[in-house]
Amino acid sequence: MSELHILIAEDHGIVRLGTRLLIKEMYPLAQVAEATNFKSTLQQLEKKQFDLLILDINIPGGDSIQMIQAVRNMQQDIPILILSSYDESIYAIRYLKAGANGYLQKESDPQEIKTAIHKVLHNQPYASDTVQQQLFQSLSATRNPQGAFKLKNLSDREIEIMHLLAKGVSPTEIKNKLHIQLSTISTHKARIFEKMEVSNVVELAEKLREIELIRRNAADNSVNDTGSSAQP
Repeated sequence: MSELHILIAEDHGIVRLGTRLLIKEMYPLAQVAEATNFKSTLQQLEKKQFDLLILDINIPGGDSIQMIQAVRNMQQDIPILILSSYDESIYAIRYLKAGANGYLQKESDPQEIKTAIHKVLHNQPYASDTVQQQLFQSLSATRNPQGAFKLKNLSDREIEIMHLLAKGVSPTEIKNKLHIQLSTISTHKARIFEKMEVSNVVELAEKLREIELIRRNAADNSVNDTGSSAQP
């Protein structure tokens, strides 16, 4: 492969450094640029063609899922790998449907990150085994835990606001981050509480923890069942 130009859009220095080191191990001649906010990301995309964008969906100045289209408006065919601390069971499929080429959690081991980078660079989609299982279950109409159905009823914006509320982010901070009115946040909050069948933020955070626990147990059971069926 000819000299690569890769842009890492991430506000945490330690994550940028770790990602850069992994890229250099794979492609020693790669030119790696960095951006610490979304405005800088767009400015660099405007000035130069890149072969890959590694994007943190929580980068300052960004508005989450809408960032994908903003990037595509600058460089239509650039491969985009999402590297996020957000729960992939909630967010991955939404971002892949929005146009990202891959989704990976920051907690992934180095080899998985390398695999994701390699695949996305070669125009192959990437999703973890967990996300692939979700896609398979969705296509085969396999019944997910009840909480998963509740999450599917939420819009992308509601998912985004729900995540921030559960983290303890105040409505004013959400307003500044997402550039929406407090009245809009209040409306979304009421809809989230109704759909998730909770009455306050504490219950919402607890509900999300329960859903994640159920999801992990279901995934573990699926792996165990597969292993058992493989026995002679």
